[in-house]
Amino acid sequence: MKRTFAVLAGLATTLGLVLVGGQANAAAPEPQPRVEVSIQSQGIVYDLYDGGVLVGTGTFRADPSGDIPGDSIQACDWDADGWGIETQLDVNPGSSWDTDRAVNTRGHASPYCSGWKSGNIAENTPVAIRVCLVKSGSSPVCSPGVRGSA
Repeated sequence: MKRTFAVLAGLATTLGLVLVGGQANAAAPEPQPRVEVSIQSQGIVYDLYDGGVLVGTGTFRADPSGDIPGDSIQACDWDADGWGIETQLDVNPGSSWDTDRAVNTRGHASPYCSGWKSGNIAENTPVAIRVCLVKSGSSPVCSPGVRGSA
């Protein structure tokens, strides 16, 4: 089942005005991504788009498949836009986000996928993942969390 979510404008922080040499210059706008989430029998695939361009993918795999370990996450950066991709996992999600596991593409030229980061989670444990755009000197721009189970 495929669902499309619009990321709230409040998730993208505005850098505001920067004073340089006594003049005010508008800072470069933060991206305002939209997401497409595919809930699959093996986990969650979270695609992040900006301006209609697929910029990154975050994946959670509940069960092992070939070389992919179970209960694992991966981040993929598809667009050379200066932003990296971070996939975050919250085990037993509550009312606020608590990152229990994260993996990112920082320091790598795109296209690039991180390795899989895994750790055993008891079967049927609730989990949530979200995908963030990350860049040095900028606050992460994170999508809403999407729930699934281990």
